[in-house]
Amino acid sequence: MSRFITRVTSLLGAFALVFSVGVPNALALDTSSTNFVNGLYYNNLISNTAFIATNSMTVNDIQNFLISKGSALATAPSSKLGTGANGRNAAQIIWDAAHGHGYATGTVKGVTVAYNTVSPKVLLVTLQKEMSLITLSTLSDTRLRIAMGYGCPDSGGCDSKYYGFTNQVERAAWQFRYNYEIAAKSSSWWVTYYGSSAIQYRVGNTVSLADGTGVYSVNFNNQATASLYRYTPHVFNGNYNFWKLYNIWFGSTGGTGSAGSGINDTSTISTKTYRIQYKISGTKTSTSTVKYGSTTVASAGSTKWSVTLTPTVGKKTYTISYIDGGSTVATKSITIDRRKPGDVNGDGKVELLDVSLMSDAWGQNVNDDAWLNLNPESDNVVDLLDLSILANSYGN
Repeated sequence: MSRFITRVTSLLGAFALVFSVGVPNALALDTSSTNFVNGLYYNNLISNTAFIATNSMTVNDIQNFLISKGSALATAPSSKLGTGANGRNAAQIIWDAAHGHGYATGTVKGVTVAYNTVSPKVLLVTLQKEMSLITLSTLSDTRLRIAMGYGCPDSGGCDSKYYGFTNQVERAAWQFRYNYEIAAKSSSWWVTYYGSSAIQYRVGNTVSLADGTGVYSVNFNNQATASLYRYTPHVFNGNYNFWKLYNIWFGSTGGTGSAGSGINDTSTISTKTYRIQYKISGTKTSTSTVKYGSTTVASAGSTKWSVTLTPTVGKKTYTISYIDGGSTVATKSITIDRRKPGDVNGDGKVELLDVSLMSDAWGQNVNDDAWLNLNPESDNVVDLLDLSILANSYGN
């Protein structure tokens, strides 16, 4: 809050707003990245009940929330909200999407989503996570066009058939609920409909997910968590942001996560990073010892392990070994493509194009993203220090 509210009437109005939009209790959860990892919250992002609470906010609640955040969506004309808006404001579109309006309903692979999708709170948090539209005070046509990041894969580019605020919100709402429903399906169902090589985003399954910060062994503790990861398959630069925003805005919905059953994580990972140090974690059986080279990473008795590597520039494969009864019973391979500091676009060179890309983002807050290194100094602001780091690598 930027200033003290001294008038009694203003205080009453403020209290009414607090209770209508659901601000968390005074004893707030520690939303630091350290607590997120140590508490295994990445395995339990939100409770199922909170995720599908479609009536958790009214249209007025949503509108008041947008106003309280200074969002340009609060006053955005319907003409700016894309095909399908049909005179509705943003708050109405969000509420309607939570209740199966338009593209928020449909049947795929025998699974029908109709009438109710997910909580408006989930949609609000995703709008912020993807395009900062809840706190953005001026309208941006570019951000509205891909408001929920729907149809924008990691491989690059966004599919124009999904453009438009209304289109994005409705389709994302459907996707979240579809993901939620199939998270309760069996392994055989997943193989039948998605093939044997697809990641199974189902309750109880454990998979390795990589991003610019490291590799994490994620156990999908519930349907809601599996749904969120299928939408954004990253622990950081994605689901940590969702978890943090939801807890700050609406309060905690559950406890810490569970690591799941102890199995030797042997999934193969290939990833990119600009970081000097890169953390890898996984699960193991309680009888196994985990080694990286000659170094013991975890001894028998535990069911999880982690190791921090210092990858050299270039692509290299690192091997984790599981030892049981004196013999290697399994291995895990991690290929890391370590990029040069200052190589903004990842083409292996630090040149004029990198300077141009950095200048376009000058002074802006950006994520530390392994796929587009706009902030090699990693303080989340593109500034003189970043340019200095780029200059030291220029021409190499």
